[in-house]
Amino acid sequence: DKVTCIGTNGDWTKVSFDGENGYVSTKYLAKSKPVVTYKDSYTRYVKSSVNVRKTPSTGSASLGKFSQNTKVTCYGTSGNWTVVKKNGEEGFVSTKYLSKTKVTKSKGRQVADYAKKFVGNPYKYGGTSLTKGADCSGFTQSVYKHFGYNIPRTSGDQRRSGSSVSFSNRRIGDLICYSGHVGIYIGDNKIVHASNSKPYPKGGIKISSVHIMDIKAVRRIVK
Repeated sequence: DKVTCIGTNGDWTKVSFDGENGYVSTKYLAKSKPVVTYKDSYTRYVKSSVNVRKTPSTGSASLGKFSQNTKVTCYGTSGNWTVVKKNGEEGFVSTKYLSKTKVTKSKGRQVADYAKKFVGNPYKYGGTSLTKGADCSGFTQSVYKHFGYNIPRTSGDQRRSGSSVSFSNRRIGDLICYSGHVGIYIGDNKIVHASNSKPYPKGGIKISSVHIMDIKAVRRIVK
């Protein structure tokens, strides 16, 4: 977009656009219109989910998204943007979201992603089946067992498993322990757990806030 610049204030430029004045970080402005430099096609992998923009701008319309580790054919650059195609249409992805190699998920992320696959399956007191029914500690025990980690059967004993970490240092894949309950931390202050309580409407494997109860301990099972 072409904007009229009125003046500067530190690292910001005052501009006039569509009849209104505002401020834009000066580093995003250029004296000439950005030119797309086309190259022979090459391959990149998406670091994390990212929008494909119609033009090289975060304010541009989205043509859709690429998910993490999607293999993308690239055709060149425009400033900090890379030229790609989405559904046959040319688009742009912020280059910082692209990598020459696939992103390797941490073991904790693998545990969390695996645990989330069973959301919606039933709660069963004393159960350890991820598909037919599990209680809170049966669920966590079975998830960790899939990755070769053997933890005790009860929530009380699991509270002493692994190593202790502070809540502020929690990581995805950590075991979150409450009074008589446990869940697996999945990020964004959420856990996945088997719970015999609303909403679900009643019980089952679900995703909830990490603060559903007072947190008694955070245990690192996955190193």
